[in-house]
Amino acid sequence: MKALHVKRIPMTMISPILFCFLCFLTLARSVDAQTKTVNDETTVAIGLNVPLTGSYSDQGKDEQMAYELAIEKINSAGGVLGKKIVPVLRDTKTNAKVAKENAIELIEKHGIVMLTGGSSSAEAVAQSAVCQERGIIFMAALTHSDATTGFDTNPSGFTVQTAHRNTFRWYFNAWMTGKALAPFLVQRMKKGSSYFYITSDYTWGHSLEKSTRWVTELAGSDTVGSVLTPLGQTDYSSELTKAQKANPDVLVLVLFGNDVVKALQQANAMGLKNKMKIVVPLMELGMAHGAGFDAMAGVLATKNWYWGLQDRFPGTKQFVDAFRSKYGKPPGSSAACAWVAIHEWVAAVKRANTFAANKIVPELEGHKFTLLKDEEQWRDWDHQVISSVFIVEGKSKGEAKDEWDLFKIIGEKKGIEVMQSREENPVTLEPLPKQ
Repeated sequence: MKALHVKRIPMTMISPILFCFLCFLTLARSVDAQTKTVNDETTVAIGLNVPLTGSYSDQGKDEQMAYELAIEKINSAGGVLGKKIVPVLRDTKTNAKVAKENAIELIEKHGIVMLTGGSSSAEAVAQSAVCQERGIIFMAALTHSDATTGFDTNPSGFTVQTAHRNTFRWYFNAWMTGKALAPFLVQRMKKGSSYFYITSDYTWGHSLEKSTRWVTELAGSDTVGSVLTPLGQTDYSSELTKAQKANPDVLVLVLFGNDVVKALQQANAMGLKNKMKIVVPLMELGMAHGAGFDAMAGVLATKNWYWGLQDRFPGTKQFVDAFRSKYGKPPGSSAACAWVAIHEWVAAVKRANTFAANKIVPELEGHKFTLLKDEEQWRDWDHQVISSVFIVEGKSKGEAKDEWDLFKIIGEKKGIEVMQSREENPVTLEPLPKQ
């Protein structure tokens, strides 16, 4: 049997190897210590779970900026209950599965007391379920599907409740858009107008198309075509060609983020704006800016907030001025969602005098507040805010004062006029735990 020879490591290599190993141990201990001590006598951790990559990344970055601005101002004023807020940021990648995994990690490893963020309803529904299971408040951000505060259809085809007791949403929903926009379209377009839909194939797209069609078809309009598209698609020439052949009076793009930017630019290049009215039921500032004035001019949409309201609401002016001062541009609706989420959670924590979710939930339910608009209210039975909806039209470059002056408000509906009733959204939220 041959003798086993062990190759010796030269003495000159021991120090570098040992040094690297010690550095690794120090870093690991530092990260572990930060994870364990982030909630102490002076700090409290919250999770910011936003899409920094993927189709809705522009909206996610807008959210991030508003979150950081709000936290900076709150901390400089003394924080909340004597503690400074420590945000822990994660990228959802515009993916519901990643959003769910991030949420679990933020709760279990970082001990966050509140989660917020997301720019898709699939992300919101996934995070909402995690927060309910683990007893954490979820302040939803940019989510428009009815499912976030209502019901959804699961893969088996069964309708299930996806609203939860620990979830609250300031942003408006698809039902509200449909109730505000569809009657406006019926009045503006000739009687019996035809519609063609290009729709994002997930819960938000489905619910928004359904809400819009429900009103227009009841009013006697025809739907002459509808195609579903995957999230993140970049070429819409096939779908737009189908719309062109169907020759509808109205082309409805139930798309969002980079998806709708591409579709609008391609529709404009094909000359479809000269043949049909283009409607984007849900439009965001960054999307309109990305599409450009040529593609956006004359496009109809809805919004629940716009920075141009600064001359009407003092809270909006304060927010817009602070955002512009720090970032050099006005905030979009995604940023407004983040701003409201942080401030309303902090206000509820102060009223409850605790960070415990089961004490904060009752402080939000039914609460009336004035922040970015006139008085709004968190409904106590489904946690959807009662808030007005604005119908907007894209400006031409000649009408705009600057590159961000993209919309003119041409209609408004009070929140109470477009909200689902309790009979229309019969959710039964979970009871609060006693502890």
